[in-house]
Amino acid sequence: MSDQPNLSSRLWARVRGEVSGDTLEAYRRAGGAVLELMTNVEQHRLEHRVAGQDPWSIEPNHQAMFLAAWNAFFLQTMGDKLLSADYETDARTVGFVPPITAEQALRFYASVEVWLSRARQAEANPNFSLTGVLPNELPLWVEVEPCPRAHLAAMRATAEVARLHTEATMQVFTEQAPGTGRSDDIARLRQSLSAANTSAEYADGFIGGGSVSAATHETIETHLKDALDGYYRLGQLLAMPSLLSAPAPIARSGVAEGALTPVDVARLPGSVGFDVWVLTDPRTVARWKQERKARKAVAQLWSTDPAPGKTLAIQREIDLALGAGDIHPAAIGNYFCCPWAPIYDVANSVTIGATMLRPRQQFTFDVSGEELGEGGEFKREILVATFQPSNIVDYCLPGEDDDD
Repeated sequence: MSDQPNLSSRLWARVRGEVSGDTLEAYRRAGGAVLELMTNVEQHRLEHRVAGQDPWSIEPNHQAMFLAAWNAFFLQTMGDKLLSADYETDARTVGFVPPITAEQALRFYASVEVWLSRARQAEANPNFSLTGVLPNELPLWVEVEPCPRAHLAAMRATAEVARLHTEATMQVFTEQAPGTGRSDDIARLRQSLSAANTSAEYADGFIGGGSVSAATHETIETHLKDALDGYYRLGQLLAMPSLLSAPAPIARSGVAEGALTPVDVARLPGSVGFDVWVLTDPRTVARWKQERKARKAVAQLWSTDPAPGKTLAIQREIDLALGAGDIHPAAIGNYFCCPWAPIYDVANSVTIGATMLRPRQQFTFDVSGEELGEGGEFKREILVATFQPSNIVDYCLPGEDDDD
């Protein structure tokens, strides 16, 4: 079956509200580099095995390469399976996919190049080391009810591929275990594999080769996601077994839980030298300072904040996460509402303002007193969303037109 759209598929896609799969196809073609990388990984594994090295004694840069390669391979496979499953589910719209499928596939594809690059860097540099929270977590699933049948098929197919790879790697561990003193670690790895296999098999049992009822649809989805999470994590542990003895990753926060209000008095509004633009995207501050309405808006924001210490403490968490490399300013720019805070891309799991953030998410710090005049509350929210470029500017000045 050709994956190239024809006139009929274009018409059906328009009727169904589907979008072009051209971008996803480009990502799928680029996946050839990931398969080449996995071939290199297997060659290095063989070399270490011939040299008599157990998985724990492999050079750290090669362990980093194995981990990054596994992540790239897993994410690429998930994206490819989503695209293929959609085409197979509805051959009438080949070359097009539902918007929800496009978004989900892009969430997986978007990280492939990052891990591919890290793997190649690790292979080339003996001193290379991975940074960030490890094991890495899968990108978030797009929330939709019910989960499309094509997505279930893609998850099931990816789980099968992941099972074969992790079981093969586990066999190597088992053969090299005697004399290493790592029996406890081997037992934990086997337990993780068993848990992932059980979730996948349980989902298969519900499907049973027949039709899936609405009542069992969610159960199948849950178990497949559990299996995929398990295989993704296990593949990283098999690549870098030192992670087994490391403390469990904890989402970092710049301020201890329950300690959101203590801030130096010298930093509070009204004090000498207080920067009213502290929440604003630094890349745009010069622009806003030149606008009378913007100056009025940001001054009013601080005058209405009933707990500025709490606002500043959350901003301090953002600054610390930025300094640690857990978040990065997004290329899209700033949020459209006063105080025009930056939009951030999340690189590593981190907690800010009691909100758990995961890799590949975007967020901004939405602070506003606009609802106070209508009996509402002052807003200070870590707003997680998929942001889009906009020319809209909201000064949040009650009773005033936003057109300057």
